[in-house]
Amino acid sequence: MGTHPRRAVVMRRLLNQFWLLIGTALAVLIVSWFIYMPNADERGVWRSQSGAMILTLTPFQATLYSASSASCIKQIAFPAHMKLVEWAEGATIHSHDGNNLTLNIDGTLDPIQFATIAALPDTCKNPNPSVAPTEVFDALWAAMDEHYAFFDLHGVNWDARRALAPTGAPTLTDNDLFALLSQTLDGLDDGHVQLVSPFDDYSPSIAPEWLTDTLTYASLTQAARDAVGADLAPVDLTVIEYTVLPDGVAYVLIRYMDINTPFGAREQAAAATAFAEVARAIDDASAIIIDIRYNPGGSDSVAFGFASHFTEQPIDVFTKTTRVRTSQSAPFTATLMPYDTTPLDQPVILLTSKLTGSASEIFTLAMRELPNVTVMGEATSGGLSDILEFTLPNGWSLGLSNQTYLTMDGTSFEAIGIPPDIAIQTDSAALQLGTDPVLRAAFAEARQP
Repeated sequence: MGTHPRRAVVMRRLLNQFWLLIGTALAVLIVSWFIYMPNADERGVWRSQSGAMILTLTPFQATLYSASSASCIKQIAFPAHMKLVEWAEGATIHSHDGNNLTLNIDGTLDPIQFATIAALPDTCKNPNPSVAPTEVFDALWAAMDEHYAFFDLHGVNWDARRALAPTGAPTLTDNDLFALLSQTLDGLDDGHVQLVSPFDDYSPSIAPEWLTDTLTYASLTQAARDAVGADLAPVDLTVIEYTVLPDGVAYVLIRYMDINTPFGAREQAAAATAFAEVARAIDDASAIIIDIRYNPGGSDSVAFGFASHFTEQPIDVFTKTTRVRTSQSAPFTATLMPYDTTPLDQPVILLTSKLTGSASEIFTLAMRELPNVTVMGEATSGGLSDILEFTLPNGWSLGLSNQTYLTMDGTSFEAIGIPPDIAIQTDSAALQLGTDPVLRAAFAEARQP
């Protein structure tokens, strides 16, 4: 049986329209690529101010390398359609004079500065899973030696760790090499020091003494929900939950400084917009409790987006510098900008613990600068720096802390944590019995006349 003539005509017409659509989309992509490829003064090879990154830009590809004196390993490569990169990843580049380049990455507050170099070093290469263990060790040791900022704070003699290097050309299994590298990092009580392989990951950070096998992040968070004694409303795109109790006290639980950012949006703006739902709901509350005791971090930009609802004017909240070989970069001042002209100005109690880490500590740094905020609980974890990521020669990943955050009066809380205004130790025994003394104390404080 043959095809009906009219149906065949319709099929050909649909097929022609399909190919026309594909051709049009391809033409638009090609034209837009020429518009949004790196400019002439942005193309070339660039080294970051810290020396830890090398960026190459051509009309069609961008490539980022992890660099130290011992290695230069390709970390990532992506098409150099900079508008698509901006929409998808929130990354933008700008060349000032052909000799200096600024890279802004969504999720971090300060830009990364690059300077032009003549050519990509000959040592730059792709990771090789079968590379010699000595080369992997040397790369890890050099990356930490040249970029880690806090050996003295943790009492670690890094030079002495050089003696752990495998000698000659030993045969080490991947498991043996991972164990050796982990041993090399021991003593750095820093959650941002991380070694990641396809089969395991390791951080030398030490968990709080009160944290037990039966107290997980999930169980601790559920204990807080149970102690509130009311249903919490979730906020779309975030891991925020909130309620306003009958006596007028609002409770806001933030489990991560994270948001499912819509395509093309920036994290800080998206976080501020998402938190607007919370702000409207608790606007008439008599007091606000914000619980970030079990928040391990996420994005500094998200933290600032949430915090923007608590100030009516721009306020400088801290400075940060980056280790540059044997010195520090010029300080970057982080300014908390208001979301609008009607901030939440009720008394705020911010709950923290030893599990409050990274971007949630950045949130704490910002919030504690506001006159209506009281921090209660334990000192935070003391891991404030952004994570500088290195790709090792065998493809494994190393994370390290290379930035120093200081309060506006020059105080550093790295390794010791941000202290509370009202100190209350976490009681693991009480939590296991289903009670939450810290939260109970916070509600008592919030209900004071």
